[in-house]
Amino acid sequence: MIWILFISMGINLLLIVAWIFYHRELKDMILQIKTIKQGNSHTPLKRIGFSKRNRQVIEEVNELIVSFNQTTKENQRMAKQSKEMIASISHDFRTPLTSMIGYIQMLDKTTLNARDLKYVNIIEERTQLISSLVDEFYLLSLLDADDYKIHNEVVNPITLIQEQVAQYYEELTATFEDMTINLADELIVVQTSRVDFERIVQNLIKNAFIHGTQYFNIRLEKQEQCLRFIFENKIPDEQQVDVVRLFDRNYQSEGARATESSGLGLAIAKQLSEKLDFSLSAQLQGDLLQFYLDIYLDAWKIRNIENIRDR
Repeated sequence: MIWILFISMGINLLLIVAWIFYHRELKDMILQIKTIKQGNSHTPLKRIGFSKRNRQVIEEVNELIVSFNQTTKENQRMAKQSKEMIASISHDFRTPLTSMIGYIQMLDKTTLNARDLKYVNIIEERTQLISSLVDEFYLLSLLDADDYKIHNEVVNPITLIQEQVAQYYEELTATFEDMTINLADELIVVQTSRVDFERIVQNLIKNAFIHGTQYFNIRLEKQEQCLRFIFENKIPDEQQVDVVRLFDRNYQSEGARATESSGLGLAIAKQLSEKLDFSLSAQLQGDLLQFYLDIYLDAWKIRNIENIRDR
C-alpha cells in the first residue's frame, strides 16, 4: 500500500510540475504577444518549454507575424508610391497653370472692350484660384511623402506675424469690427524656417477672416516652457465647430460660409508646425475660436529691445 501511495504522490508531483511549466510557458507567450501588440511585430515568438501544443501555437502565430510584416511592408511601399505620384502630378499641374497666368497677365487689356475685359478678369481670377489650390495640394503631398525640406534661419516671429497682418489688413478690417494685435515690444530670436512660419500664420489669418466675424485678436503669452501665440476670433452664431476635427483635411464646420477654399489650410498649418517642432492646437471658448501656436523654450531666445537700444 505504501508503494501505491508513493506512486500516487509522484504522479501528483509530476502533474503539478507540468502544470507549473505549462502556465509559465503561457505567461511567457502572453508577454511576447503583448510586446508584439505594442508595435514590435517584426520579432517572432520564441519557442519556449516542452509543450507540443504550445510550440504548435507559436509556429502558427509566427506565420501570422511573417504574413503581417510582409503585408505591412507592401502597404507602406504602395502608400509611398502613391504619395510620390500625387506630388509628381501636382507639380506637373503647376507648370502649365503658371504659364497660363503669365499669358493672361501679358494681354494688353487696354485694347479690350468692357465685355471681353470682364471675361478675361474672370479667367485670371479662376486660374489664380486653381493655382492656389494646386499649390496647397502639392505642399500637402510633399509633407505626406516626407519629402519636404526645412531651411532654418534666424527670424523674429513677432515681426513675421506683423508683416502677415499688414498683408491681409484689408481683408481683416473688412471682416472684423474689433481687431487688436497685442504683441510685446521685444526682439525674439527663433531658429526656424521663415517661409514655413509665414505660411502657418497666413493660414491661421485666412481661416479667421474667411470663417470669423466681428472680433479678431492676436496676442503673445510667455509661459514657463514656451512662447504661446494666440489667434482668436469670434465665430457666427449659426456656425458649429468640431474642435477635434478642425485640423482634418477638407473639414467644413456646420453652418460655415460657403467658400472656394480647399479646406486644407489648417491641416497644412498643423503639419508644418510639427515639422518645425512647434505645437498648434485649438479650443472653443463659447463663441470664441482660439488657436495656440506654441514655440518651446529650447527653440528661442528673448532680448528686450530697450536693453539693446541702451547699449
